[in-house]
Amino acid sequence: MYQFKGFTQKANKAINIALQEASNMGHTYVGTEHLLLGLIEEGTGVAYTVLTDNKITSDEYREKIETSTGIGSKTVLTPEDLTPRTKRVMQMAMVISSRMGNSYVGTEHLLLALLSESDSYAVKFLVELDVNIQTLAEELQKNMQKMSSHQDFNSADAKETSDSNN
Repeated sequence: MYQFKGFTQKANKAINIALQEASNMGHTYVGTEHLLLGLIEEGTGVAYTVLTDNKITSDEYREKIETSTGIGSKTVLTPEDLTPRTKRVMQMAMVISSRMGNSYVGTEHLLLALLSESDSYAVKFLVELDVNIQTLAEELQKNMQKMSSHQDFNSADAKETSDSNN
């Protein structure tokens, strides 16, 4: 498993799932659509909760990717295969986290950064699934604000920050 410095274990897991999902689909890149699928498939983070509360399932989303981009023979992918946009989303997640006073990047920061990329495949596929992006972003931000209002709570994912981020 690849480790991304400053990202929580859950965020790292989601990125690694994105790599695996793209590989399994036979894609030669890891796009924002794969990253969003990774956030759903991660299964426990803040992003997962907000997405599933909005009836977004991994099966439905995966089908949307496969129908739109096709599938091929399994490939081997590494972080070098992240698209420039996916890298930008990860960098934006770091900025969002920092602006919120956090010292880590959780799944919530990744999702918020993804949703800000309005012309990305991740957002395009959500819209095609009748998801209101503005409402989703607002619910995520409310969830994040509610969590940060607890005194001893930095993030639902913070406790899972990987010590082995190299």
